[in-house]
Amino acid sequence: MERRRRSRRAHRWRRRLGALPAIAAVAAVAAIAVIAASGAATATPAPAGAPVAATARRIVSLAPSLTETLFALGLGDRVVGVDDYSVWPAAAAAKPRIGGLFNTNLEKIVTLRPDLALLLPSEHDVAAKLRGLGVASLIVPVETLADVERSFVAIARRCGVAPAGERLAASWRAELAPRPVPGGGLAVMLSVGRQPGRLTGILAAARGTFLDELLVRLGAANVFADAATRYPQVGLEEVVARAPRVILELRSDPAPPALTAALVHDWRQLPTVPAVRDGRIFVIAGDYVLVPGPRLPLLYRDLRQALLAAAAGAGARP
Repeated sequence: MERRRRSRRAHRWRRRLGALPAIAAVAAVAAIAVIAASGAATATPAPAGAPVAATARRIVSLAPSLTETLFALGLGDRVVGVDDYSVWPAAAAAKPRIGGLFNTNLEKIVTLRPDLALLLPSEHDVAAKLRGLGVASLIVPVETLADVERSFVAIARRCGVAPAGERLAASWRAELAPRPVPGGGLAVMLSVGRQPGRLTGILAAARGTFLDELLVRLGAANVFADAATRYPQVGLEEVVARAPRVILELRSDPAPPALTAALVHDWRQLPTVPAVRDGRIFVIAGDYVLVPGPRLPLLYRDLRQALLAAAAGAGARP
């Protein structure tokens, strides 16, 4: 029972990240191809000479990362519906809501008359249902940085604005170039989900995630890199054993000073952990923080600033 509760909690948080882990067979797909089970195409580079699908004019998006990409490509006027978690840009927040993975409002989608739905690999069942309703789907993985970059190009091509996708990918790639922090090699823990006021239900980001890849580009080491899953739920004993020198609390909601102080104060329960003992705990919050899309350079900037402060001995004490 406890394992099931942990699994459900991790699933909800990954959904809010806009990047649920795909099953291995789906993650390995490397071309825009038809998936027999759902009739949906998977977004990756198309081979030369492959037939081009009709340009999408009315689009619904079922993940914040995909919604943000559509707007970054200048396609906001084609978006007719978005998932419940899409909040940026303001124009996206004003679009009709169509639910999410567990509460997709198929009737609402049909009334919006889309000719394309953008979904994550975790939403193949939704894609199959939409196919039955005459709505084409494009499955877009966004687990890793490479996935995200490919998503710009694939979505742009599907919508008939291929040059915009190439430009977005190039500028985004340049902004995320490796920038190791001087005196790096810091052992870092990335906490991506827990309730303030208690150290329970902690989700960490591990290898195979865009968060870990950003950390590596900054020259730091993820103490949970070798975890068995991408977003493991970790116990306090594991945190103590891994002894992070820096703890980064990443949140998608605002963190005013009082909440930031509370999040830091919670760690007082683990005084032997180097990050706690030395006051190297940082809270990075904002609606861009956990969305693997065009605004990742903002998170990259914040991560670097936190690591620079940690290397200089600054931080917050519990």
